[in-house]
Amino acid sequence: MTRLHATPAGEFRNAPLVRSLVAVLIGGAVVALAQAQSASSPQAAASAAAAAAAPQVHVVIATASPIKLTLRLPARAAAAEEARIFARTSGTVAERRVDLGDHVNAGDLLLRIAAPEADQALERARAALGQVAAREQLAQLNLDRARPLVDQQFLSPGSLDNLVAGLAVARADTAAARAEVKRLEALQQFQQVRAPFAGVITERLVERGDRVSGDGGDAAAYLLRLARLNELRVVVDVPQSAAIDVPLGAAVKLAFREFPGETFNATLRRRSGAIDAATGTMRIELALPNADLRVPAGLRGEATFEVNSLGGVRVPAAALLSRDGKPHVATVDAQGRLRFVAVQVDRTAERDVVIRSGLDAGAKVVMSLGSMLREGAPVSIAP
Repeated sequence: MTRLHATPAGEFRNAPLVRSLVAVLIGGAVVALAQAQSASSPQAAASAAAAAAAPQVHVVIATASPIKLTLRLPARAAAAEEARIFARTSGTVAERRVDLGDHVNAGDLLLRIAAPEADQALERARAALGQVAAREQLAQLNLDRARPLVDQQFLSPGSLDNLVAGLAVARADTAAARAEVKRLEALQQFQQVRAPFAGVITERLVERGDRVSGDGGDAAAYLLRLARLNELRVVVDVPQSAAIDVPLGAAVKLAFREFPGETFNATLRRRSGAIDAATGTMRIELALPNADLRVPAGLRGEATFEVNSLGGVRVPAAALLSRDGKPHVATVDAQGRLRFVAVQVDRTAERDVVIRSGLDAGAKVVMSLGSMLREGAPVSIAP
């Protein structure tokens, strides 16, 4: 016979209460989950809407600029030395020994000037020198004779003093006359016009029989122009951004359109050391050997050389902006927001600019920025 086990009365009485509590807990959890979903949905929607509304911008990556920079600048060749030769004495050109394009050595006779008036003045000066020299000699003799007479009291000391003073005057007159003779002799030497250095006659403005003046009043009244062309000075104006980076002794390549496919080697010899306020450039001079005189003075060409740069970053020139009169670029930061950065431009390199400070390599630089975008505005990068 089967036995039935009795169940405690308390268990049957508590079962409905347990089921009610479980139902309340489950319902609260469902309500809380629904409320959380309803609260987060607007934020997510707003974020999605903002991302969809952010304007797209095109960016380029700022790249590091090389330390060595190649410059190509206009250049002009000039003679290493050049002199305009004037007459130092007045007269008539009696002989002309050179013409345009002639090569001369230092000290060669170029012109001979006939100046009869100067010759006669020299003869008069020499005669006057002889006269004062004779008077000086006589004054010396009179003084020598008078000294014993003073000792013997046949002549007063005052008379001796007069003789001493007369000798001093005579010596001064002799010195003045001798200086005048030397001056006129120098002028006579100037009647022979000689080359101050070896070179080529590049200009002749005088003919035999022309009257020339040695007063030097007219700076344009020169007779000949002499140039040393076995070495040329090549003048180049370097922008101030690279002027301080150009080292003396640097090798420079020169090219001239008149010599297609050929380059000439020059050396940087001199720098002016000052930036021209009007052009913002510094003038430098290159030395170009020209022993065969192939390159004429005055020829214009192009100089190519490398300079040591301070580095920096390179971006397209179109990315530069002007804010408050100063250069800026627009960048996109890590949070996707627009930032304006002040920069210092070093130089222009073809279609790019090299920025010395204010921007790091790898920065995302905005191109063609819209006028409505402001600092801190969210943007998205166009693919």
